Amino acid sequence: MRTEQFNILLNELLEKANVDPKGVMVMRHRPQEPELRRVLPSLAADKPDIFNAWQQTQRLPAERALAKASHVASFIGHEPKAAVFVGLYKVGKSRPLTHGQYWKIPENIALKTFGMVGFTGDRQSVLWFQLDLLEAMKSWQGKLIVERPGLERSWWRWADRNEIPVRAI
Repeated sequence: MRTEQFNILLNELLEKANVDPKGVMVMRHRPQEPELRRVLPSLAADKPDIFNAWQQTQRLPAERALAKASHVASFIGHEPKAAVFVGLYKVGKSRPLTHGQYWKIPENIALKTFGMVGFTGDRQSVLWFQLDLLEAMKSWQGKLIVERPGLERSWWRWADRNEIPVRAI
């Protein structure tokens, strides 16, 4: 695969796609479960509904932020401080799911076969977000690589508050 170095930021690409970076939540997915981490890139490429199920519910801090977002720029962490683009999603309505409802979703059941722990803890419900993959930037799926600013453990950020350099396309 040929890569080129760019002197451009993710926000510039969002603006060229007519998406205001102010409402964009940039998510870098890197599951803690080893098997799920290994298969997540192939799920994103070959089974987008299952990948999308992975990101439609979040832990509480990210859930609160996602409730304020207009879009999600979704990435998979493939090496420290770098991530590969999965897609740009429009954030729609959300609805609460109980433990029972969460584990009846076929895509969540499929994710569990890869070791996903999923909805656990003291919470009585989680919010499930409607995330619709947009055509904007779709040609860069699996090709656009960005550098991840800040600490490795931080897995979501607001686009407009960060300079996220494009490493390669």
